Amino acid sequence: MLWAIFPIFAQLFYTSGGYIQNYLVDTALPKKRAGALIIGRLPSYLAVMLLLFAVFGRVVFVLPLGNALGLVLAGAINVIGLIYYFKALQLGDAADIHIFGQLSPLISLGLGVLILGEAITAMQGLGLLLIMVAIFLIIFGDTSKKERQSPNIKVATLTIVSSFFSILSDVVYAFFIKGFTADTTLLGQSLFFFEIGSALMVIVIAICFSSWRKAVRTAFIKGKNHRRNTLAVLCDNIAFGLAELLYKYGLLVVPVVAMMTAVSKASSLFISIFITVFFGRIFPKFIHGKRVTRRVIAQYIIAAVFIVVGIIVMN
Repeated sequence: MLWAIFPIFAQLFYTSGGYIQNYLVDTALPKKRAGALIIGRLPSYLAVMLLLFAVFGRVVFVLPLGNALGLVLAGAINVIGLIYYFKALQLGDAADIHIFGQLSPLISLGLGVLILGEAITAMQGLGLLLIMVAIFLIIFGDTSKKERQSPNIKVATLTIVSSFFSILSDVVYAFFIKGFTADTTLLGQSLFFFEIGSALMVIVIAICFSSWRKAVRTAFIKGKNHRRNTLAVLCDNIAFGLAELLYKYGLLVVPVVAMMTAVSKASSLFISIFITVFFGRIFPKFIHGKRVTRRVIAQYIIAAVFIVVGIIVMN
């Protein structure tokens, strides 16, 4: 059951970085250039590689060539998912993307069975079902009928494609570390090559998307408030790097990848509401505050019970 700690804490950093991204999109970047934040992640990939090399030394290179190349591929696939995410963000609201992204556990379940040959026991399936019930209870119970709108099909499609590539990256990563002893050395080796793939794909994006490259130069190098924006993207890079370390270690020890995804998505909902409610008034420029009714609190409590029971049942 200790494996559940890693996606929860990883999601804490992922979500924190997400708020910083939203702030930058609102204040520093045109919405059509939101994908420039992918290029802004390059320092994070490079910093993690340097950190891993500093900690483990040449041991990070000691992996069979096939596995190393597979992990590089996993990193590249992960960045491809980000392209579709920011394309969706250009067309729709972040809240809509958040809703459609909750289908990730189902995608993870399918890819885990097809690629990894994972066998889902009845108890694990029941646990996943309980967590999915909790997720949809929060998503559809937290919005009044007046606020609900017809879904944007293009945004939904882009978000689902983004989720597919993100989960495919996790599954490919898990595939190429199968059979090795799950320890910190393997984490250092596997994440090092994963970050190489991510960094190479970001460089390709920087070359191919000139408008995103120009947006980075304007927002973070010579534009108005570029120092503040650079500090914000630095904080995002730190949060993202810590999240990657925690999440990838979780993939080493989790019994089934879909379990990891389900706990991660469920915890993101609780972390989001916590950050919004408790920090919205302190940092209004970064976080839009939200008033929480008793009904919403009751829904979150019920959902939390479903999630806890789901995790226990899966174990």
